[in-house]
Amino acid sequence: MNLIASTSTFGFFTLISRILGYVRDILIAIFLGTSFFADAFFVAFRLPNTFRRLFAEGTFNAAFIPSYASELAVNKERADHFAKNIFNLLFLILLILVLISEIFMPQLIFLIAPGFYKDPEKLKLAVDLSRITFPFLFFICIASFFGAILNSYNKFAAAAAAPIILNVILIGSLFFSQWLNISDVLTLSYAVSFAGFLQLLILLFFVRKNFKPILS
Repeated sequence: MNLIASTSTFGFFTLISRILGYVRDILIAIFLGTSFFADAFFVAFRLPNTFRRLFAEGTFNAAFIPSYASELAVNKERADHFAKNIFNLLFLILLILVLISEIFMPQLIFLIAPGFYKDPEKLKLAVDLSRITFPFLFFICIASFFGAILNSYNKFAAAAAAPIILNVILIGSLFFSQWLNISDVLTLSYAVSFAGFLQLLILLFFVRKNFKPILS
């Protein structure tokens, strides 16, 4: 029954997230169209998400969850010590990565969108937007770390529902920018990082009973 309940919970929130993601993409297409603003934003949005697959949902979680669960089965204190060491290492690596990427953002843009160098205006916009969105990587990876700990305790709802926040915030930011008559693409970019920060806070709230992240 626990397996069915967990699968149902995860599947339900994932479905909601996918639907909202579809709505988000439609609205972005409506508001930004096929302009160079859209091109620059999608590059800025894709950049932190590319790294996220490595540090969050991908390789990291696949290695961390079984290791943490095995430590937890032996001793809670030992598992906490292991998790704190990983948290410290992950925090440091992500912080350094974000800082270096912010400095060398033009070179990163060249790697993933070399065609932008033919258009200086588009390149500058892509670099500016990417510097705004890139902190999302730090927030979402730490949030995913907390989600992995929750999953190890068979608590799936918060981690599964967290991605919904990104889509809701991005959808809301589009209408917010229209309401205030400000730049759609800038509002979207700031909304990406804000959504990552919000996911981090929410998962921190839920994980606090099982794990207390302390830098040391």
